Amino acid sequence: MSLVRLSVRLSLAATLLAGAAIPVHAFAAPTALDNEVTQYLQTLPLTLTTPEAVSARCDATLELTAKAETALEARTGKATISGDFRAFDTLSLILSDGGNEMYLVSETSPLKPVRDAAQACIPKLSDLGTRVSLSRPIYDRLAAIPTKDLDEKTRFSLNKMLTNYRLAGVDKDEATRAKVTQLQKEITEIGLKFAENTRDDTGDIPLKPEELKGMPQDYIDAHKPGADGLVHLTFAYPDVFPIMDFADIRETRRKVVTAFNNRGWPANEAVLKSLLEKRYELAQALGYPDYATLITSDKMIGNPQRAAQFLDDVNAAAKPGAEADYAEMLAFAKTIDPTVTELQRWDRSYFENKLRKAKYDVDSAEVREYFTLNKSRMGIFKLVADLFNADIRPWNTPVWDPSVTAWELYDNNKLVGRFYLDLSPRDGKYNHAAQFPIRTGIEGRQIPVGALICNFPASGPMDHEDVTTFLHEFGHLLHAMYSGHTEYGVQSMGNLQWDFIEAPSQLLEEWTWNYDTLKGFASNDKGEPIPEGLVQKMNAGRHFGEPGQWKTQLAYSAISLNFYNRKPDFDLATQFDAQLSRYALYPPVPGTHAYASFGHLDGYSAIYYTYVWSKAIALDLFTRFEADGIRNKDTALRYRKLVLEPGGSEDANVLIQNFLGRPLSLEAFKAELQKK
Repeated sequence: MSLVRLSVRLSLAATLLAGAAIPVHAFAAPTALDNEVTQYLQTLPLTLTTPEAVSARCDATLELTAKAETALEARTGKATISGDFRAFDTLSLILSDGGNEMYLVSETSPLKPVRDAAQACIPKLSDLGTRVSLSRPIYDRLAAIPTKDLDEKTRFSLNKMLTNYRLAGVDKDEATRAKVTQLQKEITEIGLKFAENTRDDTGDIPLKPEELKGMPQDYIDAHKPGADGLVHLTFAYPDVFPIMDFADIRETRRKVVTAFNNRGWPANEAVLKSLLEKRYELAQALGYPDYATLITSDKMIGNPQRAAQFLDDVNAAAKPGAEADYAEMLAFAKTIDPTVTELQRWDRSYFENKLRKAKYDVDSAEVREYFTLNKSRMGIFKLVADLFNADIRPWNTPVWDPSVTAWELYDNNKLVGRFYLDLSPRDGKYNHAAQFPIRTGIEGRQIPVGALICNFPASGPMDHEDVTTFLHEFGHLLHAMYSGHTEYGVQSMGNLQWDFIEAPSQLLEEWTWNYDTLKGFASNDKGEPIPEGLVQKMNAGRHFGEPGQWKTQLAYSAISLNFYNRKPDFDLATQFDAQLSRYALYPPVPGTHAYASFGHLDGYSAIYYTYVWSKAIALDLFTRFEADGIRNKDTALRYRKLVLEPGGSEDANVLIQNFLGRPLSLEAFKAELQKK
């Protein structure tokens, strides 16, 4: 599962401005300030080596932002798109891209003092973003722009910015705006602390070598006992996830899952509680009954009640298949371990793999021998070349760690965008998988730049699930690259409704199950391509357990929603376990506090349902590829043109309608949940 880094940890107000940039009009020559901003952003300060250098960059960003803010607030005369909106975009560009720099450095620099200095800058930028979002003079200038002669996309973008301002509280009285400012400051700082506690809890799970029975030999070779005779696992994904898949000893799986689900605890107990309280107070100040109502008001879903109904509808569709799979897997588990009377969360992956091997002749250990990180990267590059004409070439530019690679994306020799790949774990690094924006693209002015920050094994075999995650994240990157050529920066991917934002990436996951795609890069250490028969078996067993997995996602969606749709006077563990028990197929893990590392409770707040909602969109979009052929280039290029390239210049429902020729339907998702 992923996070799209759309400056999500900036305060709500600053986030609402993220992605905005300078429009390019033939009739509007760049101002001196435009040129100053352009020159400033040509530098990519991602390899800073001292806290002093980070602080200097931060100060320069703050100074330039304040300069642009003052200039915009001082404007008089007739308000225009070419004047006022361009000035607004100039200001927003500095805030968004300046914040993007600091986020990336804070999560990726190999040097802790540098990470700390970047993290210290983020609240300052957030405070300034809040101030801008509550500026009545700026709002009044934008609201005064005549809309009669604007084209549809420009009108949509202007109205979206005005809506964002009102959601931020610009139309409230001075006392309320002051309260919102203080709350946004506190929310940003609390969110950063939550992420820091999770990131810095790297874990130590000591195991006896014999407790690793059943693990693949490459895993055993990479995890030698220490001086104390014990194998010490961290919370890094390559350490933990294979245990869930392959460890024969049930107690080993229980130990690892229990430890992993206590990441960030107890440090984040009070931090999360405070985050919920401040966001509730913010919603109340802005006239909303709770934060869930505030955050869903401009999404496709519309309100938390509709989100809750959606979860229940999907749950009803998933329940029969999930219960049938559970009964089959429990009966199968008893043939291996007669002491098993109830399946637990530490049993799911292990027994699913065993059952797939027995029922479908699919051995996960065999499958992973055909995938490595480098081969998967080149396979993904080849796939997007075949589908979208993406010509990816090495980019000779400094990187922040020797393991990082840099690339440029071309289309018929036209530069589309640039990106970094930082794909494997290291100390102090962001420990999930996400696409981080760095530069907002604007046609004729600035090329989009982004980064994938992931945690895959640097060498040796790689799980097929990791390959799917890699392509998912790369989908976010492609979306950012192709949408970075609109007339206005505010029309880029960053301005799309969040409950659509995962759909293009979830759509691409389908290609990791396609033999014609896999055969081009998946090969064993002898160079033999993955057999077609093995891929057929993988697909035959693909959907076993899937309804139960989606029920788990519904549980996390309900946790997200129910943490934010009420006054936060509840016990976190009790509420968390209640939602898991309501939706998930497996009971909560005793003695754990998984909410303490559930980063989406910060970045996505109440809208984790996005992943389930977006999956429904993705499968609906995929019906067109199923009809035309999964590798049909004409369909892929049409999808790129109608869904990816428009970015946030149109409502997400319009994008769906344009590509499919009809409104969104949930039928494909419901059918997926019933496949066997």
